[in-house]
Amino acid sequence: MAKNNLRDKLDGNELDLSMMSLTEVPVKEIAALPRATKIDLSNNQLTSLPSNFATALTNVTRVDLSSNKLKDLPSNIHLLQNLQYLDLYNNQLTDLPVTFCQLRKLKWLDLKGNNLNPALRKVAGDCLNKKECEVAARNVIAHLKQRQIQMENERLQRLKREEEMEAARLRAEEEKQAKKRAERKAAKEKKKAEQVPPSKVKSEANGRAPVPLKVVAPKASNKKEKKKSKQATRSSCLGWLNLLLMVCLTGTLSWGVYLYTDGDFSQKGLNAAFTKLLENSHKLVHLTSEAFQPENLKMTAQTVSKNIADSSLATWAALEEYTGDLSVYTTPVINTTTQGLNWLRGKSVLCYDWICNNIDWTYIVETIRSALNFLHGQWLVVCDELSKNKAFMSGIETIRAHATSVLEFLTILWSSLCKQLGIVVEYIQEEGPGILATVKEQAAGALHAAKQSLEGLVK
Repeated sequence: MAKNNLRDKLDGNELDLSMMSLTEVPVKEIAALPRATKIDLSNNQLTSLPSNFATALTNVTRVDLSSNKLKDLPSNIHLLQNLQYLDLYNNQLTDLPVTFCQLRKLKWLDLKGNNLNPALRKVAGDCLNKKECEVAARNVIAHLKQRQIQMENERLQRLKREEEMEAARLRAEEEKQAKKRAERKAAKEKKKAEQVPPSKVKSEANGRAPVPLKVVAPKASNKKEKKKSKQATRSSCLGWLNLLLMVCLTGTLSWGVYLYTDGDFSQKGLNAAFTKLLENSHKLVHLTSEAFQPENLKMTAQTVSKNIADSSLATWAALEEYTGDLSVYTTPVINTTTQGLNWLRGKSVLCYDWICNNIDWTYIVETIRSALNFLHGQWLVVCDELSKNKAFMSGIETIRAHATSVLEFLTILWSSLCKQLGIVVEYIQEEGPGILATVKEQAAGALHAAKQSLEGLVK
């Protein structure tokens, strides 16, 4: 739907989109009309609301969705923090998301004509007049808030039970490993007792005790001088590292300013750059809010966990070809790490829930936007003063004149580096398998020689 068509439907701050047979809400087009704070979407064919409905329309105060076919509401409906009036009459709703209780400004709610579950229907009431609809809004929010608290308690109890079960499993595994270690230690001591050291037999045959080896104590070193030397080296390294970081940060900021202004440092160029920066900031905020949705976070976590698990298994299989079975040593470490990760996962979920329920991101975004506007104004004042400085503008013109040469030099340098890197990669691809095979053969020969030497000593 075109933006101009929607503008024709706008009367003051009221946008009338009723009886248009809509099957989807034109969120982008509505968001392009920030003056529209009261939206009428009644008597359409809507079956659901898109996930960006709440994120893009945070300024609306009144929404009429009556006489549609809505089966549920999005879980992020609570982002409509300015919503005061919500009409859901005559839909196909059976329940509301628990996040609905975070609509703090909601004063009017109509849920008649929906197949609600008995508990929610009782709380919502009949809503036959304004007073009953206002009471319905208060009661529904209180009911859902109580349900949210109950669900959170159940989730915490479930996590606690899972942690207890995991701890019990780890204890049983540890006891099993301890028993195996004790058995191996007993078998080793028994085998050691059955063998007589050759040095002892030789000493007894000669009729004299073995001569103990003389242990030479290492010379004492000046610990203070070594400590001072280490501290001086560390301070020098940290100083160079800080200088390198400062140069990189300064270069990055300068390059970013140059890219955003396209080399035009006039007031007009800076205004255009600031507008571009604000647009990118809005896109970043939108993408961040989408990425932090529970379903997206869950999908990302599953993908990362799968990739880490697959990489670990492949690395482990390759390592065991040379070392043999190391599960006896690594199992306790893996169990301890798993227990720590489970604990960290539980705490992370608690932190995420607290952040979602207690932090007003809209207010934070508006504060940052106001701060950026203020900084932009001050920056324009500074640029205006600098533009009047002839020496400064002369320096800028000099830099601009040599910028093309510097970029060409950097481009040539980058191309040369890429070419050398390609040569190195091709060499590794051609010679790598042969080198690896040689290393394997030499390692196998060394192990075989060591094994024969040990067998000769034992004999």
